[in-house]
Amino acid sequence: MSNDEKDRSEQTQLDAEIMAVNQAVSQALGRLDLEAALSYFADGQDMIKISNGHVMRGKEQLRDYWQGRLGRVKSLRVVLENVEIHALDEHHAWMTADEFISADGNTQKAIVSSIFVRTGPGWKILLDHTTYLP
Repeated sequence: MSNDEKDRSEQTQLDAEIMAVNQAVSQALGRLDLEAALSYFADGQDMIKISNGHVMRGKEQLRDYWQGRLGRVKSLRVVLENVEIHALDEHHAWMTADEFISADGNTQKAIVSSIFVRTGPGWKILLDHTTYLP
């Protein structure tokens, strides 16, 4: 296998692993299962979520933020499009995508960027930034 073929194979594997995390988070949010979604975020205060003008550090702050935003939502759907995934090194990757969030039938578009860290159990989201578009 040539170096180019090996690089493409590794990128394909990385894409599949990161997309599996995104799909699991989207499915958990679709069930409004915040704990399941949070399980794909890194542990500790190093995990940061920036969204809608708020900065959350750690899962507890993210859980509180989601509960406030989603507390009355009855149905939620999250779809990613135009996803780009790139390795930073063997333990870190970044992703950017267009995100469409439908809550009770109202859809909002956002641009997201995330940094993932490879842990023993698999990839976790270390940094997630969402910018909502008008």
